[in-house]
Amino acid sequence: MTNKSIKDFTLSGGQKSVVWMLGATLVVLFVASLTYRMSHPGNKVEFQQQSKSGGMPGGMSGGMNQDAMKQVRELMDRMGKEPDNMEIQLELANSFMMIRAYGRAQTFFEKVVSVEPENVQALMGLGMCFYQAEQFEKAVDAFDKIVALTPDDSMALFNAAIVKKYYLHKHDEAAAQLKLIISNPKSSPEMKKRAEEELKRDADAQQ
Repeated sequence: MTNKSIKDFTLSGGQKSVVWMLGATLVVLFVASLTYRMSHPGNKVEFQQQSKSGGMPGGMSGGMNQDAMKQVRELMDRMGKEPDNMEIQLELANSFMMIRAYGRAQTFFEKVVSVEPENVQALMGLGMCFYQAEQFEKAVDAFDKIVALTPDDSMALFNAAIVKKYYLHKHDEAAAQLKLIISNPKSSPEMKKRAEEELKRDADAQQ
């Protein structure tokens, strides 16, 4: 398969819905994880454990977990028949993300990126896996690669800025990226709002 990003694939209506759902879930996982770690700096591992009720933390129900596991099994069967199909590899990585099996997800995201280094969705997922593994330099590298490929990607800019600010202490670089989000008319309103809040927090801290 030639090197190309996920946007070049032709997806059915159902597949598009899955992609959108997974994308939204990844955003929620990232923000929830960041918020938790900032509030509980000594309990980073506990965040990834199941709740006492048996469901996944962050509101993931047992039913969704079972559906994701079923999807993983189906995709593993498909991958056995088409080991070079990067679309299946990507779907499998996203499915592992849904059940928070970040190490397994990372393996498949890395496979996709090794074949398709400009696959934005795989780079985003890989960055989040590195973040969960507390490999913050690698996480930022993945997010910055997305920005280099798609400068208007406000989510990638925001993710890179947040990790730089809170984990790598590269405050100037983080502030510059947050300002880019605010000044870019193509940035989503939600990302602009969050970037403004982060810069305001910095300004208040300096007073």
